[in-house]
Amino acid sequence: MLENLKPERVFHYFEELTKIPRESGNEQAVSDYLYSVGKSFGYETIQDESNNIVIRKPAHKDYIDHEPVVIQGHMDMVAEKADGVCHDFLKDPIPVIVDGEWVKTKGTTLGADDGIAVAMGLAILEDKDAKHPALELLVTTDEERTMAGARAVKKELLNGRKLLNIDAEEEGILLSGCSGGHNVMGTLKVKFEENDKKNTFVLSVNNMLGGHSGMEIHQQRGNSLKFTLRALDMVREIADYRLVSLEGGTKHNAIPRDAKVVFTSDAEEFNIDFSKLISEYPLDKDMRVSIEKIENEKEVLCKGCQEKLENVIRNIPHGVYSMMEEYPSIVECSDNFAMIKFDGDIIRFTLSLRSSNPKTFEEYTNIVKKVYEENSVEYTLEDYYKPWEFAKVSKLRDTALEVYKNLTGKEMKVEVVHAALEPAVFVDTFPDMEMISIGPTMKDVHSPVERLNIPSTQRTFEFVKTLLENL
Repeated sequence: MLENLKPERVFHYFEELTKIPRESGNEQAVSDYLYSVGKSFGYETIQDESNNIVIRKPAHKDYIDHEPVVIQGHMDMVAEKADGVCHDFLKDPIPVIVDGEWVKTKGTTLGADDGIAVAMGLAILEDKDAKHPALELLVTTDEERTMAGARAVKKELLNGRKLLNIDAEEEGILLSGCSGGHNVMGTLKVKFEENDKKNTFVLSVNNMLGGHSGMEIHQQRGNSLKFTLRALDMVREIADYRLVSLEGGTKHNAIPRDAKVVFTSDAEEFNIDFSKLISEYPLDKDMRVSIEKIENEKEVLCKGCQEKLENVIRNIPHGVYSMMEEYPSIVECSDNFAMIKFDGDIIRFTLSLRSSNPKTFEEYTNIVKKVYEENSVEYTLEDYYKPWEFAKVSKLRDTALEVYKNLTGKEMKVEVVHAALEPAVFVDTFPDMEMISIGPTMKDVHSPVERLNIPSTQRTFEFVKTLLENL
């Protein structure tokens, strides 16, 4: 499908990756594939205990005395699909579609985040004539969940102390810092009691836009968990109800798109027109809300448990807390109220909190803790990573900016991003390493409308190759 696109070898390897299921935590097959490709090139190839891959390519003969360079990306992807789409991320390939200047797929995430970095790296390693210092292609696992792969990289695994992370999502922007973060996990132990209502209904919220919980948190995209309470308020105007369950969201780093509420009531039906409520979410214009009667449930949440659950949903923060003073257009601190899951008599909450400022990070974490504590929710803080701080001096960054200007005639913008990038983990292991993050233009990553811009991919690949020639 992608064989006629340029750069040809980049899209060849990208399409090969789409054939291999590689949701976070399911990377064995793709790791083995990368290992076999590295070996087929005739290069030293390492597969570590976390399934990270390092492929070492010797320097071009004119660059023998230059310092080695690391090209880095991650092999896993976020697995999200639109409501009604039949796709098994454990075994089904991602079908690619070319639509004008974009590579897309059919109702699932595409995996351009971060398959395109891997494809570019392999294409450069394959090119015997490419001019560059010695290269180390580092491809990590589990970036989208916990950055476990990056955390497992040992100092002796890499010789290079200049790293090109190809995990940014907009051409012409160089990232030189990112926020830190952690997940605030909550558990609420609940009790059930006999249902005294005549009927049971399921309220479904589907096909909200969703998206990346860092990069797009400021865009006022709707949160399906928050939306459920507003929909239930309209239910309550007709008749009282009791909750059986309320669930939604699939990933800590994806804004929740879908939710399902099971409730009981003495009403015979709920013919509610949600169109006015939906109109208050202009970015989520394709969302659907419905109520259907189902077989009557025997048990409902106890009244106190229902009240605590609804309080958490109503009062837990979601969205932007503060903007950066140095970069007023960039979010400093935010959180994504990501998931609610029922697990027997336990309700589990997942909230992903990010900040580039330790002060606001602590403030916002305490706000979340208070909501949990007021509603008897026990909590833990998990998967902490500290910010990748902006380096005031960086020869690597200066060279990249100069190369981009010479290549395109345009100034490359330098930004600090409100999202998790693996350099935030690498700063501990490699404190002397210079790092930048770049990438081609992608849209709506972590959502079923994810797409990759073809001309931007070609320009970014030429930029990466030219930058390597200048290092």
